[in-house]
Amino acid sequence: DVGGAQPRGLAGVVARGAAAVESAALPERGVVASINLPRLDVNAWTAQAGALSGAAPPPLANAKTTGAASADAASRSAAELQAYLPTAFDLRTAELNYQGRNLTSVVASGSRDGPVWGATVESAELAGKLEYRQAAGATGARVMARLSRLRLTSASASEVENLLQRQQQQPVALPALDIVIDDFELRGKKLGRVEIDAVNRSANAPGGGREWRLNKLRLTLPEAEFNATGNWALAPAPVNAAPGVAPTDRRRTAMTFTLDIADSGELLKRFGMIDVVRRGKGRLEGQIEWSGSPLELDVPSLRGQFNVNVESGQFVKADPGIGKLLGVLSLQALPRRLTLDFRDVFSEGFAFDFVRGDVTIARGSAQTNNLQMRGVNAAVLMAGSADIASETQALRVVVVPEIDAGTASLIATVINPAIGLGTFLAQLFLRRPLMEAATREFLIDGTWTDPKVTPVERRPRSAQGAGETKPER
Repeated sequence: DVGGAQPRGLAGVVARGAAAVESAALPERGVVASINLPRLDVNAWTAQAGALSGAAPPPLANAKTTGAASADAASRSAAELQAYLPTAFDLRTAELNYQGRNLTSVVASGSRDGPVWGATVESAELAGKLEYRQAAGATGARVMARLSRLRLTSASASEVENLLQRQQQQPVALPALDIVIDDFELRGKKLGRVEIDAVNRSANAPGGGREWRLNKLRLTLPEAEFNATGNWALAPAPVNAAPGVAPTDRRRTAMTFTLDIADSGELLKRFGMIDVVRRGKGRLEGQIEWSGSPLELDVPSLRGQFNVNVESGQFVKADPGIGKLLGVLSLQALPRRLTLDFRDVFSEGFAFDFVRGDVTIARGSAQTNNLQMRGVNAAVLMAGSADIASETQALRVVVVPEIDAGTASLIATVINPAIGLGTFLAQLFLRRPLMEAATREFLIDGTWTDPKVTPVERRPRSAQGAGETKPER
């Protein structure tokens, strides 16, 4: 209808691809885009759609017009073209690319209501309903999804990571997210049901700029539930920062999390660590942060702290290479390398009533001074560090045999991390001197797959400071 000040679309069809053109039919009202192509680059089309909708001047101005006349002509042309923009679409393509994500075997249909697009999508990688609200003024873009499944392969995850890297300084293009996925798979690992609520906003923190705020991240599995909040923003510049360090070098991901575990053995099996632990239920909770994007954990810059408290499980007798650090914690290396009076405690896999303690992480190295494991016949106390990048450790391990019922109650006492293992042992032996004589101590270093065990000679406290020990020669 061209009778008014501006054209008004009544009905229309826009077809791309031979099959779409052949089947094109004029709807009763509205403009339908029918697309059937071997490959579709949505980024190119959305860029052009933004130009046509007035978000950017379209390349239509006459080269001979300049200044105000050129801008006025561009604005008028954009307004006139609104009448021809599709209000609905029908899509079939073997490959679709959008924002660094590739989808294959795509069948989709949807409609537009102003700046909001809604769609139902079926593809090899995802299935469900999507809604996309275009950015307008100070309001950023927003994606809402209710999916029955989503699969991100390593290649797809890398494409998303590349997109995030391009947004390192100010992630203005990252949309807000309201996503629920019933069946989520990432790099071949099935992560169950996922819920994400995130917004892109101005950062109210040192460093300013924008932040991608994660209000909720929830993963629900039969074996566990993971909950986290956090953000991706510029880290405050360190006081002693090197001159010339760009803000892009300081963008970090920070996360506060809880992991409630119903079966630690089954959870580890899901991530490829089979027959490392049996059973075990409890919780891990804490905070971690690292340099870079949320999708790429940077171990050298990793730091934070968390508490672990797991009950009623058993370390399985297995090659430490399977569970790596967990293989070291199982202490199978002790009976394999040494003749011990309590060989039976560890040789068939240490069964524990609880494993608990506090762990701090700095520059990719995890440290503890109060890790406790209590079993039927003995308790194990640990202090030391493990380097996550090099997969090495330097641990002090104290094995306290179960002498009587009183031993259990003492070992069950939580070790205050402010006190540490040494003070705890000194207080323990003051109350139970017979326990000190039966206690054994070891140093464990080397790699996670090939730990080296050194027995430590414990001298009477009358001849040295309480809790002081020295390696055997």
